[in-house]
Amino acid sequence: MNILLTGATSGIGFETLKQLIADEHTVYAIGRDFSKIDSFLQIHKSQVFDFNFDFNNVDQIDQLFINFNLEDKKFDGLIHCAGIEETLPLSLYSTNKIRSIFDINVFSGIELLRHFTKKKYCNDGASVVFLSSVMGTLGQPGKVGYCATKSALLGLVKASALEFAKRKIRINAVLPGIINTPMTQKLFTQINQNQIKEIENMHPLGFGEVQDVVPTILFLISENAKWITGQSIIIDGGYSIQ
Repeated sequence: MNILLTGATSGIGFETLKQLIADEHTVYAIGRDFSKIDSFLQIHKSQVFDFNFDFNNVDQIDQLFINFNLEDKKFDGLIHCAGIEETLPLSLYSTNKIRSIFDINVFSGIELLRHFTKKKYCNDGASVVFLSSVMGTLGQPGKVGYCATKSALLGLVKASALEFAKRKIRINAVLPGIINTPMTQKLFTQINQNQIKEIENMHPLGFGEVQDVVPTILFLISENAKWITGQSIIIDGGYSIQ
């Protein structure tokens, strides 16, 4: 299959890329710094087409699809892993700051889906997976922007799943808890060890690893999930059941 993958150079996105390649898919990978995975790309250059793109530039996504130069090929799947996490008191937000978070976490997904679902770009029966967060269903102090954007994705999934069901295009979301990724490690540098332990204790099964999330993503883009659409699947080590 031809798969469009964002956030391909780090965390869940990179692990997804590795597994897609292992399953012999062709991947159009989008990221901001491919130098981080250059050795991997050199080994698998026949299966990976890499494209540098910053999703702050939402209005340039149409040009991105032109740059894919698909010719007579079409996509079978879209996996949107790119996004940002931010902890910031509401009093410190500005209109521009909120808009920036929505550009990356929400509007980029809407624009990707709008272009991806054009008949010239994707096959009927294609599958789309958005990476949301368990914070899309819960709240936490200091995460108004993050929770709002991840919640917005869930509405996007439900509405678009109904809109594109006539073409058998399935659209779902995966909602992880805290996963051990570079983004998480950056967050942990801002708090002390006691706070980190307190957060870990909120996850009955402990923090997750990228390998705990990727199998569900791969399942959702496969034919084994051909009767699943409009769903938001929580993978959080029990965080949300307390």
